[in-house]
Formats: sequence, structure tokens, C-alpha cells
Amino acid sequence: MKNISTNLENLGILNRVRFVAIISQLSLLVIATVLLEILLPLHRIFILITFEILFQLLSWHRLKNAKQISSKEVMIHIFFDSLILAGLIYFTGGANNPFIYLLLLPVALGTMMLRFRELVILALVQVALYSLLNLYQRPFELGESSPLASFHLHLLGMWVNFALTVLLIVIFGYLARQSLLKKEKQIQRLHAAQMKDEQVLSLGIMSANAAHQLGTPLSTMAIVVDDLKHETTDQETQKELSLVEQQIDKCRVIIQELGEKSQLLRRSSEEKELTESSSQLKVQLEEKLNQWLVFRPQIQLNVKWLNQSDLLCYSMTTSLTQAILNLLDNSADASIAADDPHLDLSVDQDSTTLVLKIIDRGSGISESQLKSIGDQVVDSTKSDGLGWGLFLSNASIQRAGGEVYLSKALPKGTITQIRLPLNPTVFTEEKLDD
Repeated sequence: MKNISTNLENLGILNRVRFVAIISQLSLLVIATVLLEILLPLHRIFILITFEILFQLLSWHRLKNAKQISSKEVMIHIFFDSLILAGLIYFTGGANNPFIYLLLLPVALGTMMLRFRELVILALVQVALYSLLNLYQRPFELGESSPLASFHLHLLGMWVNFALTVLLIVIFGYLARQSLLKKEKQIQRLHAAQMKDEQVLSLGIMSANAAHQLGTPLSTMAIVVDDLKHETTDQETQKELSLVEQQIDKCRVIIQELGEKSQLLRRSSEEKELTESSSQLKVQLEEKLNQWLVFRPQIQLNVKWLNQSDLLCYSMTTSLTQAILNLLDNSADASIAADDPHLDLSVDQDSTTLVLKIIDRGSGISESQLKSIGDQVVDSTKSDGLGWGLFLSNASIQRAGGEVYLSKALPKGTITQIRLPLNPTVFTEEKLDD
């Protein structure tokens, strides 16, 4: 079955074609009956056009409310248009009507919209309609004062038919080209997203392996430190060994928390396992910030809640929370390196977006870094850094439907802006189409 979004797009194209056809049919009827004085069975023609208009209204309603369209439904629309066109041609001269070749238009549309089996059926139906119009002809009559009484009507019709055909080729050729370009851009964006996901996966695997391998060295270090504490009686050495023991315990806690969070994410098929239920954002964020400040005692953090964002209820996933804390870590490192350990965090909202803005007091960021940072793994400027943090944070926030923007702050520092939808969604192909 063709892609659901493609069938919806095809139905939209058929609606636009049918709308143009209805306007053209009514215009040609006025020209034929008023200016050219061609005698036509108007009541029967208007019955067909009325059915066509009603079908168009139903199709518009269907397109507006439908979430999925099958290829068979697209085929039914093309068949309906073919029957209406054949009926109109029958009542306006049959096979002698030069517009009979417009029966090729549904076939041209079908080549782009239908599967091969459906296209073969459509072609057989069109051949059958053309054959019936040749067998059962209904020639029309001209009025006595018609300007076509002494003119070859077929030649004029052929000229109009040629002009319409050229116009249709231009229009639908352009639409087909635009559709191909759109699909090509979608493929490029999906490929870029896939490459980023592969990088994230590889980094995750390396992190898991590193956490696993750290277990044995930490245990060995803990045993050695414990032995040294029992062997030495010097108070200063005892304090230093106690500090090392605390750091080892902290590393163990971090590895344990990493394992627990991994299990939570594994149990969530679409990363909808929440660290909190959909509760007040201020409660969730302040709890995480307080835990973060325990490991960053030198940082002076100033938090502002704007536009009643402190009353907002929001669901924070594990990866989203960790991404925000990683960005805070980067800003904190920049401020500490500049001997000004202050950070400003503001939380704001509008009708559709949650905005978190972090302002540090660091040395700032260069223009060259602004272009690539967050989209790929970069070399870290810190002696103990790996360059993964911003890349992984950006990937997690993008999967939640958000974006990360970096800009220069005045007189110094960097502004890190996190924009998240108030209704978080997982990254999908439909989002790429927007």
C-alpha cells in the first residue's frame, strides 16, 4: 500500500483538478450556448455537473477530516471523474467532440497515484469509455444564426483542446516536479536524522561499555583505600583517603543511577516513561536543580519564572531532563572558567512553546562553533571533556519536538535557549513534512 500521507496528497491534487474542471465546464457551457448558439441538452448536463459538485463537497470534507486514505479510494475518485467526463462528452457531441481526448488526463494522473494493477484497470475502463462514445454517438445541433454554421467546428475544438492540453501539462508537470523536490528534501532530512541517531546509539553503547568496565577498577580502588586507612594513623592522610573514598562512592552512585535510568527507558517503547507524572513543571524542575546544585556547590543560580510558567503542568522524560542538566553543566563550566560562577535561568511560555533560557558568564562562543555545534560531535575545549554533551542534549531535545539555539550574550557569555512544544511529541516523518 502506498504511504498514507502520499494518498492524502493525491486526494488533494484530485480535488484541485476537479475544481478547475467544474469551473471550466460551466464556462464552456456558457460560451457554447450563448456565444456559439450550440443546442445542448442542458438539463442532463446540469444533472451530471450537480453530481460532480456534490462529490467535490464530500471529497473536501473527507480530506479535511480523514487521517488515512487508501489507494483504492484514490482509484474510486479517478473512476468517478472519468465517468462524469465521459457523460459530458456524450451529451456534447460524443466521439466528434474534440475534448474526448481529455479522457487521457485520468490515465496520466493514475500513473502517478495508483499501483500497477489499479492502473491497468483504469486504462481498460478508459478504452471502454472511448469505444462506447464511438459506438453511441449523439451529435449536437447548431442554431440558425450560430457563427459556427459555416465553420469547421471540429478544427476550432481541436485548437481549444490543444491549448488546454498545453496548460494542463505545464500545471501538472510543475506540481509533479514540486512533489519530487519535496520528497527529495524529506529523504535528505530523514537521512541526516538517521545518521544522528546512529551516532547517538554508538555513543550510548560506548557509554554503557565504559560504565560496565569502570565497575572493577572502582572496586579495586575501594579495597586499596580501605586497606590504606587501616594501615595509616596520620590524620591528614586519613582525611585525604576519606575524600577519595567519597569520590569512589559518588562514581558508584552515578553508574548505578545510569543503570536504573536505562532500565526505565528500556521499559518504555516510545520513551514515554516519565520521571514524574504530568505534574507542575516548577516542582519537577526545582527538584532536579537542587540535586544538580549538590554537585555544583560553587554555582550561584538565579531562576526566574515568567508568564505564569510556574503554574504549568508538563511531562519531563528522563532523556529531556538529562539534556537540560547537561546544558547547565556546559554553562556552569564556562562561568567557572571565567572566574564568575553565576548562571541565570529563566522559564517562559507562550501559547504553544515552553522556553528555557540559560545565560552564563563565560568567554562566549565563536561564529565557527555556532554553525556546527550541537549537530555533530565536536572536540571539547575542556581537558577532561569528550565533546559529546551538547550533541546528545541537542538530539534528545529534537526527539521531544524541540530545538536548542546558542547565541552570544552581552557584554560576555553565551545564551543557551531551549524551545519545547507544550504538547511534546516524538520525532516523526510527519513533522519533517511541515
